Amino acid sequence: MNLIKESMVLPVDNLLGMLIYAVIYMLIAGLVTTLALRYIPNKIPYGVKSIILFAAILISIFLWWQTIIKPTI
Repeated sequence: MNLIKESMVLPVDNLLGMLIYAVIYMLIAGLVTTLALRYIPNKIPYGVKSIILFAAILISIFLWWQTIIKPTI
């Protein structure tokens, strides 16, 4: 357990920490996408739904970049 705690200290500079954070962010992005798909009404055109999902995924990737990758650069 200490290994996991030490690997998740920011800024992450090891593979295990980046893998753990990537899995956490993928789960959160999947949850946001699932919620978006569930609560977007079917009356909205397909293109608008796709843009909303793209925005949710883009925000997740941006947050991952700002918290994990950018502090190590």
